Amino acid sequence: MRSPTRKAQRGVAPRHAMAKGQTKRRGRKKRSRINQLGLVAFIAFIFFTPEARQFVLAKWAEVEEYINEAMAPWQTYPLEAEYTVVRTVELWNNGSNPGWLQESIPIPSDVMSKNSQVALAYTDGTEVPLSQIQDIINIELRIDGETVTVPLVTNSGFPYKSRENAVITQDNSEVWWPGQGSGSDYCYIQYCVKVKMDIPADSYETLDFAVTLKSSSHSWWHSTRVDGKLDGKSEGVSVQRSGTFSEIAERGGGTRSIQFTDAMWYDRGGVSSGGLTYTWAIDSRQATAPTVYQTAASISASLPSDLKDNAYAYARATFDWLNDNIPYDDYAPGIARGGEQCLEMVRGDCDEQSNAFMSIMRVKGIPTWYVFGALADPQFEEWEGHAWAYIMLPMSEEWCEDNDVIMNDCYVEGAVDVVNRKWLVHTPTAYIDWIEPHSPGGQITDGYYSGGSKSGIDRERSFYTESFDVSGGTWDNKWIGESLT
Repeated sequence: MRSPTRKAQRGVAPRHAMAKGQTKRRGRKKRSRINQLGLVAFIAFIFFTPEARQFVLAKWAEVEEYINEAMAPWQTYPLEAEYTVVRTVELWNNGSNPGWLQESIPIPSDVMSKNSQVALAYTDGTEVPLSQIQDIINIELRIDGETVTVPLVTNSGFPYKSRENAVITQDNSEVWWPGQGSGSDYCYIQYCVKVKMDIPADSYETLDFAVTLKSSSHSWWHSTRVDGKLDGKSEGVSVQRSGTFSEIAERGGGTRSIQFTDAMWYDRGGVSSGGLTYTWAIDSRQATAPTVYQTAASISASLPSDLKDNAYAYARATFDWLNDNIPYDDYAPGIARGGEQCLEMVRGDCDEQSNAFMSIMRVKGIPTWYVFGALADPQFEEWEGHAWAYIMLPMSEEWCEDNDVIMNDCYVEGAVDVVNRKWLVHTPTAYIDWIEPHSPGGQITDGYYSGGSKSGIDRERSFYTESFDVSGGTWDNKWIGESLT
């Protein structure tokens, strides 16, 4: 089910290598300072009063956090990049009879930092504008030695082309973009390009879908650990700014709370494969997903008493727990395991760890939804299909009032990529192909996974970079858990 829109092998994301050499060099520079601080703390414990000891312990905790951050591995990303990424489909007909392909390719759109009019709106009428994190510049389909320009999605909608008015190539392939509807002639997922090709016997064909875009780094996290060059930091969320679970429904008109908090999400219909039965990808019910439910209870219990209802603290603790306890699975099955299966088997790839994260979030009613696309290494040399999550987190009523922010706009919607340890951040290396819209039970997701059919041929999909240009410098994303106190 994953291969139609993911890289043929399995569609896993490149797991970025830690910067070990640089970590060691930084560590040597700080070794003498660490030894000196340790000696000071030891002397303090021997001679100081209990109050002084408590003070030194607090300071030592700050120093220890600073040291851990300095020693942590990291991944370096460009601040901005403009590039052309090509989704290529290779087709082989090794038989003696003609074959055919009908492909459904999602059409990407511009992506803003929030599905709203503004990032924040203040009571005095001033506003913080949204940031554009993905700007689609051009889309073209290369087929049968010809190039078909695909119209872009705009604020006014998307141009419609029915199959009856399809572009016909010199080899009689058909290309059209019909919009959402039922039946094989339409798109199941809002915007797509439909392609119908005949593949002659004993032949090899290719189909290239080239997207030129500009992408910018963005953070929805307000933290000293976020590089000041990233947009979004100042209006981001943090454990200190976060609202409670009950405040989620009071933000954004309650829309996300209604759309993306169902306990069961995206049913695969009980399909059996490889000894596993695939039902709900996201499941937070105690009866059917006991491991999810127990993990959620354990994470909640681990939080300090004053953070039990803190939505940010719970989400971040889950993110760190998954990174510490669920290793990446290089041999994940072709159908993505649900969140319960991922936790039961103690491993998972990008889809599966995202399913686990979103399942645990929905136990507490935190809105989460799918994002699909492809991920490159920071040098744009390798691409693979990828899946991650979006999350909605509220700021607290107190913070909103103290900062004169209109309550309904006082929240963030940000990306969480568990397997690549990207917390509330978008990087230019992440090409967003499709963000899940609301649908009953999340079943529209099936259209993204399955989009296409074929007969008499073999098919392989992959991505590659045709050109790229980075700008604005670089920044480091540290791989380290957050101390929630």
